[in-house]
Amino acid sequence: MEKKSQFWSYQNDIILMMFFAFGLVFMDRQSITFLSPFIIPALHLNNAQVGMFASALSVCWGVSAWLFSSFSDIIGSRKRVLVIFIIVFGLASILSGVVGSFLGMILARGLMGLSEGPVFPIGASAVKASSTASRQGFNIGFVQSASGLLGSAIAPLIVVSLATAFNWRAAFYLLAIPALILAAIVAKYMREPKISKEDTELSHKRLTWAEYKIIFQNRNTWLCLICSIGFITWLITFTTFAPILMTEVDKISPTQMSWAMSAFGFGSWIWGFIVPLISDRIGRKPSLIIAGLLATLAPLVLAEVHVGVVPIMILLFVLAIGQGYSPVAMSIIPSESVPAVFAASTIGLMMMIGEIFGGTTVPTIAGIAADHYGLIAPMWISAAGSFLVFLVGFGIRETAPRRVGNKLNPEAGVPVEVKS
Repeated sequence: MEKKSQFWSYQNDIILMMFFAFGLVFMDRQSITFLSPFIIPALHLNNAQVGMFASALSVCWGVSAWLFSSFSDIIGSRKRVLVIFIIVFGLASILSGVVGSFLGMILARGLMGLSEGPVFPIGASAVKASSTASRQGFNIGFVQSASGLLGSAIAPLIVVSLATAFNWRAAFYLLAIPALILAAIVAKYMREPKISKEDTELSHKRLTWAEYKIIFQNRNTWLCLICSIGFITWLITFTTFAPILMTEVDKISPTQMSWAMSAFGFGSWIWGFIVPLISDRIGRKPSLIIAGLLATLAPLVLAEVHVGVVPIMILLFVLAIGQGYSPVAMSIIPSESVPAVFAASTIGLMMMIGEIFGGTTVPTIAGIAADHYGLIAPMWISAAGSFLVFLVGFGIRETAPRRVGNKLNPEAGVPVEVKS
């Protein structure tokens, strides 16, 4: 590995590549939520159907994340799988702009989920394999923070502007271009991640499905699965229905809505690497607990406080801290709690369970609740998701290298758990 003092080291190169890969994935994923004020009248939809779009993408995303990231671990070839799926999600974005019915959009969003699911688990495992111990949390957090910058901050400004100037279909078409360019860059410059024998005794051979029991022998795995459900519930429910609430209940324009959601996105980006950076120093557990509690306030503020666009932008920027506990709970702690060769599989498992329960079932329920009880109901459902993370965080066992002293369990090849 190159010296840390060299900025253009491979450690930094792979971080940037995976940052843009995951950022573009979330830009494609989130675009439909910001375009919903345009799509709803065009396709004659109701709130429950909008929730079903998020649900279709989430269930396909979750299954694909676990299945294909596990496949990449087993065959020991992560780069090829990653490049293929980056290309496919670019093409799926084009398809989202072609369809003209509710059923067609459901199928397009399902394909989008299938193609995007494995991108982050594989990318995060590549980053972890190339990271120094002191930067491990920050590096993974920075990559995952791309969902905030590109997916939540920049995306609403771009797609709403395109929809206003042209139409909502044009936004989907243009989002495919950077994805295809990135696929070429990753194919040329990414190296196949190498797992050292210091990390695990399993690194010398391909994995078998029978060895997956190792993932479930750690308490953190089960608790982080619950956290993943809570986080996805918070994020997907909030980002799906917040734009509709602001335009229909608060009666602000789509442009003002895009600025408010962009502020939430910029906050998500900043907190997305600050919270993991803090967790490198004070520990994963306290960072998760504090961020989980603060993020609970974001949907509650939007539901109950009606003070104008600018104050809401400031509040959402601060309360987007939930995007900071996401990499801690769904990537960093799980990958530090199992042998290194299972990193992609474990992160994929977190995404699958989180997406199926928090991202598939909940948005549809929230949409039905919105139709029956008003658009305030999804905000309370979103808040409950983050509050669940806050509660479960107290049961997490610490894994930060600075807190556990980089000691390894000789049987599992993972940091010794410190009870706290």
